[in-house]
Parts: sequence; C-alpha cells; structure tokens
Amino acid sequence: MNRIDIKLGATMILLIITILFPLGFVINQIFYTFYIQQSQEETLTLSTQYASLINDSTVENRLEVVEVAARMSNQKMLIIEDEGELWANANLELSDEDITFLLSLLNESDHHPFLTNSFQTTAGVTYLATASLIEVNGTQGHIIVFSSLESILQSMQTVQYLIFISVVGSLLVGIGLAYFISRKLSQPLIKMEKAARQIAKGELDTRVQERSNDEVGSLAGAINDLAADLNFVNKQRREFFANISHELQTPITYLKGYAKVLRKGLWKTEDEKNQYLTIIEDEANRLSYLVNDLFDLAKMDDGRFKLHLEEIELEQLMKQVINKTAYRASEKNLSLRFESNLIKGTSIMADPLRMEQVLLNIVENAVRYTTEGSIVVSVYSTSESIQIKVEDTGMGIEKEELTYIFERFYRVEKSRSRDFGGTGLGLTIVKQLVELHKGTIHIDSEIGQGTIVTIMLPNSKDKRELMINEKI
Repeated sequence: MNRIDIKLGATMILLIITILFPLGFVINQIFYTFYIQQSQEETLTLSTQYASLINDSTVENRLEVVEVAARMSNQKMLIIEDEGELWANANLELSDEDITFLLSLLNESDHHPFLTNSFQTTAGVTYLATASLIEVNGTQGHIIVFSSLESILQSMQTVQYLIFISVVGSLLVGIGLAYFISRKLSQPLIKMEKAARQIAKGELDTRVQERSNDEVGSLAGAINDLAADLNFVNKQRREFFANISHELQTPITYLKGYAKVLRKGLWKTEDEKNQYLTIIEDEANRLSYLVNDLFDLAKMDDGRFKLHLEEIELEQLMKQVINKTAYRASEKNLSLRFESNLIKGTSIMADPLRMEQVLLNIVENAVRYTTEGSIVVSVYSTSESIQIKVEDTGMGIEKEELTYIFERFYRVEKSRSRDFGGTGLGLTIVKQLVELHKGTIHIDSEIGQGTIVTIMLPNSKDKRELMINEKI
C-alpha cells in the first residue's frame, strides 16, 4: 500500500468516483425534472383548452364534446362540480374516497388552477393532475386532466439504466487509465529511487535514462548530475590521497634517508655533511609548506577562512613583491621589470599578507618556469577595476592543460621534477584567495611563447562597495 503507483492510482480512481457519481445524480435529476415539467405543461395546456371550450356558451353539449374528445385521445379527464357532483369521466376509475380527496385538493387551491404530482388513487396508481376552473349554467366546477407518473417512472428507469451503464463503463475505463497513467508516471520515479540507492551504495556510474522535458526529466537530470558530481568528487578524493601521499612520502623519504646517513656517520667530508643537513632542512621546509597549504585549503572549504581587510597602497605592495623575487630572477639572468599607470596613493581593500601571498606565488612561478628572456609585472586602473598582469617568456602551457591548471596537485610538469618545486597547491590557493577578494584570475599561454596571468580586482574608489565579509 505504500507503493507510489498504488497511491497515485487510488487517488485517480477516487477522483473519478467523486466526479462520476454526483454527475450521474445531477443528470438523473435533470431528466426527472424535464419529464415532470413536460407532463405538467401538457396537462395544463389540455385543461386550459378544455376549460375554454366548456366556458364557451355558444357550443352545445359542451361537456359531452369534451368527454368524447378525451376518450378518443385516450386522455384521462374528470369534470366535477364543486359540491362533488360528477359531470363527466373519461378513462378513469375512481372511488368515492378518490373523489373526496380531489375535492379537498380543489378546496385547498382556492378555486385556482393547481398542479400536483402526488395524487394517488386507492388502486395505488399515482397521477400528476392539473385542474382549471369552469362554469356551466351558472354552476362552478373544475376540469381535471390526469397524467400517469408510471410512464414517467418507466422512462426514468430507462434513463437511470443508461446512466448506470455509462457510469460503470466510465469507471472501468477510468480504472484502466488510472492504472496505466499511474504506472507510466511512477516507473521513472521507481527507477530513480533504485538509482539513488545504487549511488548511495557507491555505484557512482549509475545513470537514470529519462529524457522527458517535464519535472520528472529534470529530476532525473539532477540525479545524473549528482552522480557525476559525486563520481568527480570521489575521483578527486582518490587523486588527492594519492597526491598527498606522494607529496608527503618524498620529503619523508629524504628526511629518513639523510638522517640515517648522519646518525651512522656515513659522510666523508664536512662539506658533504653540511650538504646532507641542507637537504634535510629544505625537505622539512617543503613539508611545512605543504601542511600549511593543506590547512589553508581545509579552512577555505569549511568556510572558516578569515580575511583581515584593510586599505593598502597597491603600487607599494607590488614593489615589495618585485624586490623579494628580484634576486632569484637575477640568478637566472632574467629581466624583471614593473610597469604602472596608477595614480600615486591608489589603494584597495584587501588582506595585505594574503594579497602578497597571491602576487609572490604568481611572480615566483614566472621566474621558476622561465629560462631566458624577461618577466613584466604591470598594473593598470580603470573606472571599475584594477588589473594586475604578470607576463613571462617561459616554456608556456598546453591549451588543454589550462582547464586543469587551478586543480589541486595538478602539475603541468608531469615528471614532477623537483627542479620546479612547489606543492601543487599554490595556484589553487591563489584562485580562492583572489575570489575571496571579489576578484577574478585568468591565464593565457602558448608553448614556447610564454604565459600571461591576469588578475582583476574591484576598484576601491568607494570603500563601501569593496567591503566584503571577513568571515567566508
């Protein structure tokens, strides 16, 4: 009973019954009223015509003429004097009790034409009777025309039978349609329920084959999207654990290996010993950077990352970044220059430490992946935004690689050569930090031509427009 197709079918059948039975009752009443009104009009017309003929004094033997006319037309008719004297009777068999009852009806009608469909004779026959006032030789009476309700009831029985057949037939057809429609509507939902349970069990390749353009199709698409997203997240999680294990294993291996060498005194010269100590220090620093990056990403994912916003002078911040990276650029004989069209004192609302982290990461990447040529750091201001651009003449990035460049642990250098360093999380953190500052970051690159990184930040002419929540 808890199946949706049964509930849906039962609801549709109940709705059909709720419509059909009142409709059948109304139709029955309409036909019954129609037959009664038709009989009333006919008897009233006849009684009025007969009364007019009887009241016409120019016609001789008026009562006999009316009686004969009624007999010939098989019309039941009675002409009675107000005191109870029977003047004429056509096709009727009435007892004294019936006559007395008719007189009582006439008295209640105050000698006006009257209608009744409840006159029942002692023989058990029910009539609809219509009376009209007449006057014969100065004496008042009534002409009463009768119409048997038995014929009306027989006609109504035929109508009721047809209505019953129609209702039953409609009900059977409705039940069939309700079954078909409920199955048709519920099957996709049942399939989606099964698919959702399979997805919950970890079968993330499960898909719902539903191509309708209605809400059911939209729900199926949502379930498929959810399965695809879960599959992607699950894949990312596996890759994340694989990458993090690799990233952790490498420095740990170095630390264990060279610590073992030093502990056992397996060095030949003091310079060799210092070299081992330097490697241990570098790997410890690498491990510390990786843990810090992971901690920052975890806080960003959980919405616990806070920016400490303040108004900072952008050009001064850019120069600090240039000064910190100039030494490494000079070691590789690279030209590093800064260009700006900013008005002196131009400021932005930002977290100074995090914005410096963003710019240092981008400029250091440019230095790291450029072997010869130049690196140009430029900043331009428009009425709506401030644009920071870092352009190098390095090795470049394949077009298909650019789609994944901001993913965690993604490296363009597939060999994971330690000459290029990094934790594989730098650009991921950079992108999230830029977005937390209500900015955007975009990378364009060509193999052998170099790479251009563009950051767009809101212009801080109106500080109120630039203020963002410190708690994201």
